[in-house]
Amino acid sequence: MGSTNVSTPKTSFAADDGQEVLDLGAIFAIIWRGRWVIAACVLIGLIVGIWRAYIVATPLYGAEVQLVLDPRDEKVVDIESVVSSLSATDEVIRTEVHILGGRELAGQVVDRLNLISDPEFNMMLRDPGFNPVQVLKDMIKGILGMQVYDTSLTPDPAFVREKVIQTLLANTRVVNIPDTYIFSIWVLSENPFKAADIANAFADTYVENQVAVKLNVTEQATGWLAERVTELRSQLEMNERRVADIRAQADVTSPAQLIGLENRLISLRSALAERAAEVAEQQALQTELTSLQTVEEQRVAARRNGYGAILARADNPQDGWRSVLAQLARDLREAEAKEQAIRRSMADLEITIATQSDALTEVVQAERDAEASRLLFENFQNRLRETSMQIGLQRADSRVISRAFPPDRPALPNKGQILILSVFLGGFLGTVLVVVLQLSRARLHSAAQIAGLTSVPVIAVLDQFSQKIRPEQASALGPQTRDGEAIRNLRTTLLMARGDVPPQVVVFTSAESGDGKSTLSAAMAHNMAQIGKSVLLVDGDLRRHYLSDPLADGNSKPGLFDVLSGRCDLAEAVLPGALGQADILPAGSVSGSAADLLSQGGLTALLSVARSHWDIIIFDTPPISVVPDARIIGQHADLLILLAQWNTTRQAVFTDALRELEQGGRSPDGIVLTKVKAAAKPLYGATKRSRDRYYHG
Repeated sequence: MGSTNVSTPKTSFAADDGQEVLDLGAIFAIIWRGRWVIAACVLIGLIVGIWRAYIVATPLYGAEVQLVLDPRDEKVVDIESVVSSLSATDEVIRTEVHILGGRELAGQVVDRLNLISDPEFNMMLRDPGFNPVQVLKDMIKGILGMQVYDTSLTPDPAFVREKVIQTLLANTRVVNIPDTYIFSIWVLSENPFKAADIANAFADTYVENQVAVKLNVTEQATGWLAERVTELRSQLEMNERRVADIRAQADVTSPAQLIGLENRLISLRSALAERAAEVAEQQALQTELTSLQTVEEQRVAARRNGYGAILARADNPQDGWRSVLAQLARDLREAEAKEQAIRRSMADLEITIATQSDALTEVVQAERDAEASRLLFENFQNRLRETSMQIGLQRADSRVISRAFPPDRPALPNKGQILILSVFLGGFLGTVLVVVLQLSRARLHSAAQIAGLTSVPVIAVLDQFSQKIRPEQASALGPQTRDGEAIRNLRTTLLMARGDVPPQVVVFTSAESGDGKSTLSAAMAHNMAQIGKSVLLVDGDLRRHYLSDPLADGNSKPGLFDVLSGRCDLAEAVLPGALGQADILPAGSVSGSAADLLSQGGLTALLSVARSHWDIIIFDTPPISVVPDARIIGQHADLLILLAQWNTTRQAVFTDALRELEQGGRSPDGIVLTKVKAAAKPLYGATKRSRDRYYHG
């Protein structure tokens, strides 16, 4: 036969584009073969589901309360509200959902309903009994050095309250109905009335908290505004006293009087200029008149400047001129005195104006401060009055639109859902188990799978015998039985394997033990003898001698080992007609290494003699994966047949056996898949159904 092409196990096949494609047919075949395992898992899942839904599960009643977030901003007074209402944005809605499902609100409900005293929520009040799981946990914690809590001790109240809150939250669900401002609070409890009470307590506590928060903020704002109003009143009074003190100390005039003083100062400045000009004129005139020498010039000057009468009253011109000069000096002194008086008045007036101006400025600033204090005081006083009006008028941003009522039927467990889920999970886990076990074990289960591993043809697929057949019972496979016909079909295949030259030495081996080599070898020897062939059945398993024990009195007679070691001749060791019409060569008394003895050349001489005396020599050999005997004997075979047991022979061991045979230079000529269960025959087409109809009518 041609050389064997051994490849690694295939889990997929290549598509036209070169990519790996999952072989769904192979997976379905795996699932089909494991259908009873899957069915068992489904049944177990169904039983567990029934046990869980109808026996173990505690009925839980669900009560629902609904609240709506009111986005309307209604105000009692027409001012900006001290406490703003909630705006219905997505962020606000999500925030309120978290508040409703938060630990703070749940803690208030626990305190409000005293759930710490309720064994349903406070598990420490329940009778623990014997809990093997908890005992195992405590034991593991002790081994690992972790802290183990002694449940017999009195627990910390804060710890107990926290645990009750956790249990309550685990039985509470808060959702926002999409595209609405409505919140739904769903509470589960073993008691329907308790479920409704808890749900309503959640809603009432939430609404009361909103009002309480607003009232608290309003009261805080009112207190703060009252303090500010008191401070501003004191500041206003202080500013008004300051204005009065400034007016009293500085004798402050009005701005109009200050303007009059400034106008008077301007008039004095004009009068001063006139007096200064007059003094200068008098001084110039005095200088001019003093310089005159003649009487005529003096008379002319006196008349021109208004002193002519003084000069005329004098007795003589000299006395008259002296009187004129004396009057001129008096007029000059008078003009200078008036000028000084005006200057003194101006200085006093300037001081008065400066003093009054500063005082008036200070008064104006103080009056402005007082007015600002008055406005601020009035503003805060109005806010205080308006805020005080809001106390007691606060409204919650949410309101209950549907209160919870005790349900008439439990919400959990959902028995139908549990059963469906249990069946589904059982089927899923069973399928996963079958696939994982099949892939991990990688057993041979079809001729197509073997064809994917090697080019050696599968020449026969043998059903599991209808009854357990041992080698010595080969005659039971009669011609009118289905099992006997399967052997005859294989016999025909073997005889026609080499065309016109029938094979003479046929070696049966396998990758692992228990594949049916000895039974098939005996059945084939018996079947060959029935068609008139002289047959020698050789027990080549020199270690276990499975054939020799029943056919050669426990291998007490000489056999193959004795012939190869030269202890006796072949004729002396053969047991004629030991298996019907077939002769038997037992294993013999083995006392050394069988592999070494088979390799020494005695086997060639033995087969040379056997070929001349028997038409067919059939060897039953040990598994290839255990000892090398089959590879040594196979070198002398006309046909080397490799057996694989259906759904038992491991794929990796099978490919290793093929590889070892190929490395030894002798590939198998055919593969026989044995012990195929009748339930698996649909994998091989309609052959089995046709054969069954033939034998059973």
